[in-house]
Amino acid sequence: QLLRTCADLFRLVPFLVFVIVPFMEFLLPVFLKLFPDMLPSTFETESKKEEKLKKKLNARLELAKFLRETIAEMAKRNKADTG
Repeated sequence: QLLRTCADLFRLVPFLVFVIVPFMEFLLPVFLKLFPDMLPSTFETESKKEEKLKKKLNARLELAKFLRETIAEMAKRNKADTG
């Protein structure tokens, strides 16, 4: 909870520029399109959170699959070298 709050505080710092510079708020949609993670976590919908979680899980599964295949190939190579 504290870590997420600190991250949200650092995400709010760029918004100070939009507040201080006149007429900069008109460019806010452009910046949000270019940098979608610029908004704090309170603006994330449940579907976005689930989508992000699914992407993370798929990446982990792909990495696990790659590592498993690499270990199997290394085991075959070592077995062929020794025997």
